[in-house]
Amino acid sequence: MTNIYDFLKFQPNVYRQFVCKDLLIAYYDCTQASKQEEFFSHFSYITFVVNGERCVHRRGKSWLLRPNACLFFKKGALMQDMYFSDNFRSLNLYLPDSYLQQQFKEYLKSRKTRNLINQPSEQVFELAVNQTTEGFIQALLALFEQQPAPTDDIIEQRARELLFSFLLDQDNKPLTTYLNSLINRRQTSLYEVMEANYMFNLSLEQFSRIANRSLATFKREFTRLFHTTPARWLMQKRLTYAKTLLETTELPVNDVAYESGFENTSHFSRVFKERFGLSPLFYRKQHHTVLIPEPQPALAIY
Repeated sequence: MTNIYDFLKFQPNVYRQFVCKDLLIAYYDCTQASKQEEFFSHFSYITFVVNGERCVHRRGKSWLLRPNACLFFKKGALMQDMYFSDNFRSLNLYLPDSYLQQQFKEYLKSRKTRNLINQPSEQVFELAVNQTTEGFIQALLALFEQQPAPTDDIIEQRARELLFSFLLDQDNKPLTTYLNSLINRRQTSLYEVMEANYMFNLSLEQFSRIANRSLATFKREFTRLFHTTPARWLMQKRLTYAKTLLETTELPVNDVAYESGFENTSHFSRVFKERFGLSPLFYRKQHHTVLIPEPQPALAIY
C-alpha cells in the first residue's frame, strides 16, 4: 500500500513542498483517473482542498473532499475514489505526533483552558475554517510562489499560526480533544493503531511504522498485548468483520473481501469457509438480516 507521505516527499521535482525536519507541507496537484486506491500515512495530516473532488472511505463512512473543505486525518489508512472532474489540488500538512504534542503544549500555555475531556473522535473529521483561518491558509499557499524561497523559520511559523487558528475556533473541539489525548503519551497506542486499521491490507512493516516502532519491537509488544501473533489476530479480526458485512450489507463478495483487508477473493473464500463452515455466499443466504441500499455517490461531507 502506498505511503502518501513518502510518495510526496520523495518526488520534490513533481510536487511542490517544504520540508522542515519531519514536518512536510506539500501542494498536491494531480490529474485524476477513474479508479479506487488505498493509501496510508504514518503521520496525521490536514488537507485543505483547493480544486476538484475526491471521496475517502472508512468502515462504511464517506467524506467528500471538495473545494474549500478542510479535514484532519489521523495517521492510518484510507480508501479513496478518484473522479474525472477537474485536477485535484490540495494543501497538505503532515504533522508528526511529536510536533503536535509540542505545539499543543505551547497552545495550552497561552490559553486559560478548563480541564479538557478526551472524547473519542472519528479517524477523519472536518475542520471549521473561519475568516482568520482562511487567511493563514492563503499565507501558506503564497509561500509556494515566494522568491527567494522562505526560510525554515518562516515556514514553521506559518504552519504554527494555522494550527493555532484551528485550535482557537470553538467549532474544532474534535481537534482540541484529540491533541489533548496525545500530550501525555510517550508513544502511540498499539491497540488503537490495530483497531483502527485492521481492515486494510497493510503489511506488518507498515503497521509498525504507523505505530512508530521497529518491526521487532512491534511484534514483541503485539504478542504481549494481544497474547497471539499479528497474523493470527489480523485474520480473526478480518474474518469477523467480513462476517458482519455479509450479514448486514448487500456488498458483493468481492467487495466484502476487499473491504475486510483480503488481497483476493479466492483466498478470502477459502479461509472464511475454514473458519465458519460455509462459503461466504452460502453464509449470507443463511444469515443475512438487514438490507441496505446500494451506496450513492457522496454529495457532501457527512
